[in-house]
Amino acid sequence: MGKNAEYIQRVMGYVEENVPVTQSILADRKAVCAAFLKNVQGKSFNQVLLFGIGSSYNAGLMVKPLLESALQLDVLVASPAMYEQMCRSRSFDNALLIAASQSGKSAATIDVVKELKAKGAFVVGLTGNLESPLAQESSAAVDIHCGEEKSSVMTKGVLATAMMMAMIGLEYGQLSGRLAQNDYDKIMADFDFIAGHMQENLSLTKDWCAANVADWSKYRSFSLISNIDSVGTTLEIALKVMESIFLPSDSFEVEEYLHGPHLLLSRKEAALLQLDSVSMDHAKLSRIHSFLQEKNAPSYQITQAGEPGFTKDRLAIHSAINGLLDFAEFLPVLQAWSISLWEYFDRNGLDAFEMPGDLSGALATKVK
Repeated sequence: MGKNAEYIQRVMGYVEENVPVTQSILADRKAVCAAFLKNVQGKSFNQVLLFGIGSSYNAGLMVKPLLESALQLDVLVASPAMYEQMCRSRSFDNALLIAASQSGKSAATIDVVKELKAKGAFVVGLTGNLESPLAQESSAAVDIHCGEEKSSVMTKGVLATAMMMAMIGLEYGQLSGRLAQNDYDKIMADFDFIAGHMQENLSLTKDWCAANVADWSKYRSFSLISNIDSVGTTLEIALKVMESIFLPSDSFEVEEYLHGPHLLLSRKEAALLQLDSVSMDHAKLSRIHSFLQEKNAPSYQITQAGEPGFTKDRLAIHSAINGLLDFAEFLPVLQAWSISLWEYFDRNGLDAFEMPGDLSGALATKVK
């Protein structure tokens, strides 16, 4: 047993909680969004801004494709620094802003919320603490709806943030008439399928990891690739690999990967993990994986194609086959993958590094 075994088990427990949390969000979406919907009755927005830092920013990238398609509005995803750039050419006085912070204490996020609200934007504060400074500064506060998460490695809170961003946007779309009822019903039915099969996918992932993790531990870096709609998901997991086992990890859209980063595989200690969505770039990703396997390059694939199950290099999961919802299928699977790797590193003493200190504390990134 490793020195951090108890903590890692707790984090894996939070990944398992993605199942009831997702089911609860879907079941309670009307009640959770009720105050927000009351406040936006009759309002019309010309754009949506999803705002956050770190995992909250990645959650925005995950739901951007869904909300753009459902609402037929421009959906922008920004961090505080990106917002400053955007203000050089854009106005947000008629925007729906969804600002996410699980703690509700992100100083940079709160500063931008104050500024945008003063300019006339409608601000939804999405937070796990409805008494937090973010909630107090918002036009309407909405609970992330995932319960307590005592871990610096955010897991269930990421999916809950993405799901709640989705629910806020979809409920507004239905209320305003921007989203047709039959389209709304189809999206919710697909979400229900994903929630209903999430535990099966997690169990498959754990078995796949158990069969491979000893080999994976030999790699000194990981690249994750996907189609453009899943970049937020792979960015999030690259972040988790870096902050848990301190290995260089990066994320690329598939075309970007082919223009240089793939050369890292020349170093035998570098490995590739790809998300293969049936909805976009499936043929391209499949050809890449087959080619690399023929060359004995370390390539692994998580796919929605074929019967659920796994071989050494390939995990096939249960899927609703709705590319706009891929984040809800792939994210828990990838979280289980990264934590299984972390657990192995901890158990075998492969992550015994001295940390340089808390930069967030040095820079006072949280308000009191």
